[in-house]
Amino acid sequence: MNASIRPDAPWPDDSAHVVSKRGNRRRLLVFGIVFVIVMLAGQAWNFSRPDEFRTSTRLQISLSDATGATETASASTYASRLQLVNSRPVLARLAGQLRERGVDLPGDGEAEVTQLQAMLAVLPVSGSEVIQVQATGGDPELLTAALNALPAVVQAELAGRQNHDADERLRRARAELARLDTRAQDRRARLEQFRQRAGVVAERDDNEAVSVHKGLTNALNTAVEKEAAASARLRALTEAAAEGRMSSQGRQDATLSSLEGKANQVREDIREMERSFTPAFMEMDPKAKALRVRLTELERQIAAQRELGQTAALQAAREDVASAQAQVARLREKQAAARPALGKVSAKMSEAKVLDDDLAQIEKARRDLLERVARLESNEQRRVAQVNIVEAAVRPTSPFRPDRLMDGSWVLGAALLAGALAMALVEAFNRPPPLVPVAPANTTLVLSPGWQGGPALTAGPGREALPMAEPAGPPGAAPALQGPPRLLQQAEAAALLAATRGSARLACALGLLGLTPAEALALTHGDLRPDEAALQVRGAWARVLPLPAWLTATLPAGPADMPPEGRAGRPLLADAAGQPLEDADLQAMLASGALDAGLPQGAALSWELLRTTCIAWLLGQGLKFSELPALVGRVDPALLAALAPHQGEAPRRMAGEVDPLMPALRMDPATG
Repeated sequence: MNASIRPDAPWPDDSAHVVSKRGNRRRLLVFGIVFVIVMLAGQAWNFSRPDEFRTSTRLQISLSDATGATETASASTYASRLQLVNSRPVLARLAGQLRERGVDLPGDGEAEVTQLQAMLAVLPVSGSEVIQVQATGGDPELLTAALNALPAVVQAELAGRQNHDADERLRRARAELARLDTRAQDRRARLEQFRQRAGVVAERDDNEAVSVHKGLTNALNTAVEKEAAASARLRALTEAAAEGRMSSQGRQDATLSSLEGKANQVREDIREMERSFTPAFMEMDPKAKALRVRLTELERQIAAQRELGQTAALQAAREDVASAQAQVARLREKQAAARPALGKVSAKMSEAKVLDDDLAQIEKARRDLLERVARLESNEQRRVAQVNIVEAAVRPTSPFRPDRLMDGSWVLGAALLAGALAMALVEAFNRPPPLVPVAPANTTLVLSPGWQGGPALTAGPGREALPMAEPAGPPGAAPALQGPPRLLQQAEAAALLAATRGSARLACALGLLGLTPAEALALTHGDLRPDEAALQVRGAWARVLPLPAWLTATLPAGPADMPPEGRAGRPLLADAAGQPLEDADLQAMLASGALDAGLPQGAALSWELLRTTCIAWLLGQGLKFSELPALVGRVDPALLAALAPHQGEAPRRMAGEVDPLMPALRMDPATG
């Protein structure tokens, strides 16, 4: 079956296309305007900036101290060099030299010094004593001339400062030397006066009290040593006598030694006789007996002499100990008597020593300072400062900045970003409604089998298929109106109209126009306006609705013999006998048509579902909720709440600004 559509009939895909094209044009316009403005402003800024050139030179500054030796570059000295090169006195001298050479400087007086200070930058070179001076500005000739004249200016400034500093150091050194001379003379006079007053000579041993004390101390030490030796000798003799041993002093006795010699000789004679004679003979021999008697006598004499010697040695040792102790006591008494005089002399000599040490320190400082003054006066190298040019400045041939290519790319990126942000901002406050676009002229729909056992709709020339809804539930289930309800798609509504005939098709069309069952059953032939293709709905919500052309051509006509005035009062929906239909008849027609069309709802298709589909179509075009009664009559508030998402964010429209006929009603279901 084929169905034709009027050229001005709206079509969902084409309406969306129209809205999309309008939105794209608006986005492109906003993006283009913002992009062009930002791009022009950025490029104007980019190309309006003057060119800046940069050149540099490297200098090595060597300072000399008062001895002519090169100064060690400490961190503080290196930092002071950096500050000196860019200081205002140096730059003022540089400006004067540039003016003498005929170089034009920006400004005059302090202004030109300020410009030079802003133009020059002094940077350290890591790991060396070299400094790098950079010059940045718009005049390359001025930059080159300033950097090439800078070394001589810095050297002259350093020489002047060194001359001043050296003269100042020399003046201070001479003043300090004069002060030290005065102090040395004063300390020397005070020391001599003290020695004369206290009777203290330079050396400690030259004083009588010190000499006496020193002699007593030496004598006391000798006496103490003798006492210790005598005590040790007495202790050794006493121990030998107690053990019965002969002391060393006893062995030195001549008498005892003679007796022991004689006894030894007698013992040797007796041993000779014992080797020659038997003991029995020895007992009877008078000579042997006499020798033994003599040996016994000699041993007795030896013992007596030994005891006598030990007694004499002990007595002598005791006398030596007593004598040594008496000597030590006497020396200690003399030393104690001489100690007060020694203390006074020591105190005076200590004070004299302090004065002498103070004088020695002053003399040493004076000698060092005198040597320093001599170096400052004799060495001319102290006034030398050298500035070596490691790398001379060359005239720059290309601008250092701005990099117009890089800045132009940044401006391009900023313009693109600004355009995108402006487009997003405009779209955030101007979201288009989901409008239904207009279908192209002479579009036909071809109904072919293959959808739920019934016809499926396919577009004619473009062969674009109408969207088909997915089943909402098992057949026979009543549509729920809570939370967005399951509505008929346009393809389903067109299939329903194509599957019905006569009064059933008219009833389905009236339901899709938004009429209630009571309003549909109350319609008469007099409510039709064939010339205007309109329908007059009467009652509490009276209104005039447009009708599709195919509907007015296929409306059932009354009996041919009945005059027009009689047909006007006859019901539009009537049975074969011309009697008005009832609600049950309408439900039976809808169920039969839904089953023939193969709709998912089947026999559960209701009049409210058709009317709800019409209301959702109107809301989808942006119709205000308050304008619904002008097209569909009274609407239940619960249904309005459920259909609120269908309106979306589209611009709100009045009843005269929307199309009450959906695409399924505009197609002629009888053609094809």
